[in-house]
Amino acid sequence: MKKLCMCRCLLLTLLLGTLVNFSLYAQNAVTGSVKDESSNPLAGVSVQVEGTTIGTKTDENGQYTISVPDGDAVLVFSFVGYSPEKVTVGTQRRVDVTLLGSATELEEAVIVGYGTQKKVSVVAAISTMKATALRQTPASNIGIALAGRLPGLSVLQRSGVPGGEQLDFYIRGRSTINGQQPLMLVDGVERDFTALDPREVETISILKDASATAVYGVRGANGVIMVTTRRGHSGKPVIDITTEQSFQAPTRLPAIVNAYDYARLYNQVELQNGRAPVYDDVALEHYRLGDRPELYPVRDFVHEFMKDAFPMRRVNVNVGGGNDRMRYFTTVGYLFQDGIFKTEKFDEYDYDPSSKANRVNFRSNFDIDINSSLSMFLNVSGYMQKKNDPVVVPNNGAYLDDVNAYSVVIGSLLQTPSNYHNDITPDGEVLSTPLKGGNINNVPYGMLNRSGFRNTLTNQVTATLGAEQKLEFITPGLSAKVVASYDATSINQQIRQRTFQLYEAKRDPNDPDGVVYEPTGTMTNSSLSDSQAQSQWNLMNIDASVNYSRTFGMHDVTGMLLFNRYQRVINIDLPYNYVGYVGRATYGYDNRYLAEVNFGYNGSEQFAPGHKMGFFPSFSVGWVASEEDFIKDAMPWLSFAKIRASYGQVGNDNMNGARFAFLTLWNGSYESQIGNTELEWEKASKANIGLETRFFNDFSFDADVFYERRNNILIPADGLVPTGVFGTGGVFVSGIIPKVNAGEIENKGFELVGGYQKSFNPDTRLDIKVNGAFNRNKVLYLSEVLLPEDYTYRLRSTGYRLGQQWGYKTAGFFNSEDEIQNWYDQSGIGATPKLGDLKYVDTNGDGVVTEQDQVPIGNPEMPEWTFGAAFSFQIKGFDFSMMWQGVAGRSYLLTGQRIWETYNFNEWHKEAWSQERFDAGLPITYPRLEPGSNASKLPSDFWYTDGSYIRLKNAEIGYTLPQQLSKRIGATSIRLYANGLNLFTFDRYPVKYQDPEQNNELLYPVFKAYNFGLNVSF
Repeated sequence: MKKLCMCRCLLLTLLLGTLVNFSLYAQNAVTGSVKDESSNPLAGVSVQVEGTTIGTKTDENGQYTISVPDGDAVLVFSFVGYSPEKVTVGTQRRVDVTLLGSATELEEAVIVGYGTQKKVSVVAAISTMKATALRQTPASNIGIALAGRLPGLSVLQRSGVPGGEQLDFYIRGRSTINGQQPLMLVDGVERDFTALDPREVETISILKDASATAVYGVRGANGVIMVTTRRGHSGKPVIDITTEQSFQAPTRLPAIVNAYDYARLYNQVELQNGRAPVYDDVALEHYRLGDRPELYPVRDFVHEFMKDAFPMRRVNVNVGGGNDRMRYFTTVGYLFQDGIFKTEKFDEYDYDPSSKANRVNFRSNFDIDINSSLSMFLNVSGYMQKKNDPVVVPNNGAYLDDVNAYSVVIGSLLQTPSNYHNDITPDGEVLSTPLKGGNINNVPYGMLNRSGFRNTLTNQVTATLGAEQKLEFITPGLSAKVVASYDATSINQQIRQRTFQLYEAKRDPNDPDGVVYEPTGTMTNSSLSDSQAQSQWNLMNIDASVNYSRTFGMHDVTGMLLFNRYQRVINIDLPYNYVGYVGRATYGYDNRYLAEVNFGYNGSEQFAPGHKMGFFPSFSVGWVASEEDFIKDAMPWLSFAKIRASYGQVGNDNMNGARFAFLTLWNGSYESQIGNTELEWEKASKANIGLETRFFNDFSFDADVFYERRNNILIPADGLVPTGVFGTGGVFVSGIIPKVNAGEIENKGFELVGGYQKSFNPDTRLDIKVNGAFNRNKVLYLSEVLLPEDYTYRLRSTGYRLGQQWGYKTAGFFNSEDEIQNWYDQSGIGATPKLGDLKYVDTNGDGVVTEQDQVPIGNPEMPEWTFGAAFSFQIKGFDFSMMWQGVAGRSYLLTGQRIWETYNFNEWHKEAWSQERFDAGLPITYPRLEPGSNASKLPSDFWYTDGSYIRLKNAEIGYTLPQQLSKRIGATSIRLYANGLNLFTFDRYPVKYQDPEQNNELLYPVFKAYNFGLNVSF
């Protein structure tokens, strides 16, 4: 009985304690719900008691329960893509919250292959920039503005021809000896983007790893550049008008010596070789004074035929607007760009030989919601460009393109000494000199002004129609999409050309002070002949996909299956065809754990039956570490951190233009091509690990490390076939042995991006972003033949980087005859050395200098390092920005007519070795002048220079007028600005005769520009 009473007392005590505890808990428990702006429940929202470790998350219905210590507790509600909300509990026992969406960088949509994803959920290596930066760069080609902006993208401008600029794009360097240019897409369709108006572009993204490019399968190995154009919005129309006026100038030009210095240096060459001087004291004095130009010309061909400044004008008008059912964006842009060469109209035929381009761009993008489940879009765009250029080389079709034609002009300007000849006779006939042998293709004035003109009209129209149908009646989140595209491009060229008679100026035998002009050469003044050339190509593309996207509580699931058919027809050639299937599946749990699988199964007619199609898979995972509670507790300053990794395989079928190499071809009775029926695409296996962080609210840091191993590279089979057998000497034509998929190259590197963004108040903002990227490739196998044992290096490719430079080590100049006699015999690789020639080092120790002594020198022409730094600052109505860009780990071979004295002399040659300069102790920076000798002109470490550079790519300053002033003309905004392109360049070239981005001395110059603009919005 006593035990029973004790048990009842104990049970009563426990019950009372439980009731008390429950009462206390009930007093401190807070419940509620979290919804978005559309009243949809938000699952996974973090609910935290500020200043404590107490926290929870909302369930799949957006509900939560949390215990708070007291009424002063503050609840903090946070969720990716939404602005945080703070609520003081007080006496409330239920706190319902609506979170407002925040336009944060992490919530922005990122363009991926055949779709979009939120940046926070992307597990691929993708870099994206907004088009604002494009508008800060006054260039006619928007590709120029990309240099230094995106980590991993190398952009090298080779030429500045108006309307025909040459640019090389590389994503993460080089990994093949075949085509390396990335796939270029505009709104998901393969199109060239360089001619787009910068104000019709929304974003530009580069896809770098296998996770991002596997969906492009056989064309994804070189990376992808994706351009997205602007679209309309709901609301009243916004009209935007921009007008710009630029003045361009070449970044660098060669410094050719004047007539007096040319004659003096020419005499120096003659005297060094034991010959009498060509120019006597009388001639030298006339050249120095310039007092008899009709007989003693004093010219500056480079600057007389190239302008110091020339204009570029741009106007753009765009309108965007719409309502809930239909949105539109329409733009029209006009561009005029003048050329660098000075020309003049030929009155006899009244034609214009000037170099210039006019281009009109247009675009209309429409989005229409037919009903709640069906939407459509239509994109129509294109451009019309009219280019005018001199013919330069008449009656030769090989020179009817910009690169070849202008290289002849530039070569002529470099070759023609300043004392050779004037331009025209008093009667207007073209002058030359007997030293040019009557060749009309080496007379600058005649080539630019008397050869005729070519007018090139390019028209392009592109159209894309798409429709998306929600299939909610089958299951929520299911939809189907079809996109069809058609492009038509035509080029029509009118060529009106003529030859011209050359004359030479001679002293009048009857009048010592008089001049007579006599014909020279075989050409005569002909009339203008007329011819036309046309080319066209069409593109047809269709994508049909089924898509799925749904959230189940903490689980986010998406999927896609897509069919693609692509065809490009060029003139009457056989079509280029691609067909394939694409798949993607993504999974996310609680916005923390991410996984993605992609594949492309596609191919083309490039390969033999049985080898046309390939399967290209990729796998990637991600972990949003900043969503972990223990990370939040340990590092409250870390607002976002994501680690991602990917691995996959992609292909490359770009064989440098070669088609149908699997076919055996016959030319009469002999084989002109032996087919390889096992031919396949290149295979690139890629791995990538990345980190993305945001911390202390204003700082960001991203990093990627990557490795690529590319095999199956199509290479010549030189090292696989014995000499003298099957195409290496034993058949009709050497070199017909089929190429084989045997090459192997690896490429690895890293990319770093750091940023700082701070809004001090609504009127003041600072943005800083720096990026750097490094990549290094290595040739593992290219079927290379091992050189004989007496070579210092028996392999020239295997084990080295692609494009590794080779040459001789040098040890200064020969300064005495004793040095020549006591040095290694190097006459076998060039002329017998003379005083002032370069000394070459015997590296294999055999006592003579031969080809066997060549060693690797410097770096390849393709840079290993690329970097950029962007800075912008806004205060009140003023804004300022600048962009620095550069490359490193690159070498360039100084050679050709801008450098050597083969035909002419430049300012560098004034410091060439001579006995007088050596005896006087004057600086000597150039070998002995010897135009007809290659003794000092062999590839060597003397001529290879560091090709690294840093340049102020662009800078801009602007002022936006106060709104009260803008409203006076009915405008919402008026902004005045000035910006520049390629303003300053710093490099280690010994002479500044060529822009460091160029890789050939005869290319059309690259420009710098100064631009003034006005933007008005209504």
